[in-house]
Amino acid sequence: MSNPYDKPTSTTSSVLGPTLKFKGELTANEDLLIQGQIEGTINHTSSLTVGQEGKVKANVKAEYISVEGKVNGDLAGAKSVVVKEGADVKGNIYSPTVTLREGATFNGSIDMTGKEMPAAREPDVEASRSDRTEQKADAADKSRSDSKKSSSGKKRSASAA
Repeated sequence: MSNPYDKPTSTTSSVLGPTLKFKGELTANEDLLIQGQIEGTINHTSSLTVGQEGKVKANVKAEYISVEGKVNGDLAGAKSVVVKEGADVKGNIYSPTVTLREGATFNGSIDMTGKEMPAAREPDVEASRSDRTEQKADAADKSRSDSKKSSSGKKRSASAA
């Protein structure tokens, strides 16, 4: 039995093959199947499918979104988002209808209130890890600096006494 929220497959669609690597902003007005690697942003007005071989590091906006491969970024489906068995999604989902099938991996939040996806954020997980490392290093430097100030302040008060 099929899911009533799945968009029927169209007979005409574009395919980005498994050997294709694309960086930048991708826009289209026809059904699209991604089997290659995409990095950047995707703004789509029809049905978009990330196939089993597809690897997307992008924030995605489309009418219908179906994920069978890997996505690192936010998904905004105007009508529905389906995360199928075997799919791996790291990012937030914004859509009035969301389906997470058994066997899918999902790490993020789901907003079904109909609000727009917030301003684009960088979907790069490695960058956010390095940012946290830099923040920890900055905090450690500040802590050492504060500890030197307080110990030097004690010396002054001891010599002044």
